[in-house]
Amino acid sequence: MMNWLGTTIVVGAVVCLGLPANAQTCRLLRVVEGKGAYSLQKKVSAASTPLSPSNWNTDFAVPSGQRFSSYAATIRAKNGGNYSIQMNLKYANGTSDKVFDKKVSLKDNEALNLSGSPRLNSEPYQVNVVVGGIPVTGNSYTVATSGCR
Repeated sequence: MMNWLGTTIVVGAVVCLGLPANAQTCRLLRVVEGKGAYSLQKKVSAASTPLSPSNWNTDFAVPSGQRFSSYAATIRAKNGGNYSIQMNLKYANGTSDKVFDKKVSLKDNEALNLSGSPRLNSEPYQVNVVVGGIPVTGNSYTVATSGCR
């Protein structure tokens, strides 16, 4: 329990440290199906096949009734490599906005901070972070997101 709490606090601090200096308040978002967790450590699976989906997607729930001016994600690679990374804001009408989509070379224990803004007058219900790539199959990373006002 204490190890998980310590990891959550550290990851939360890293997410908040990656935010712009003018950010007033940020709130960590919970992992969908994450049993209340605010961050998740994953090992990159093989690419999707018709019989076996990949585990590259992680969804974070945006609390209903909350308005955030931006969303941030921090990915910390345990193992270095060339990662394919995306961050998407998903809306209730079935659409999404891709706010980040790049191949990124990360070193062991290096963190990558991402951010994106929602559409005007619309709030996403989830932040989706995709971390994967055939060259990094088997590598581990930790991911967390937050909404900021």
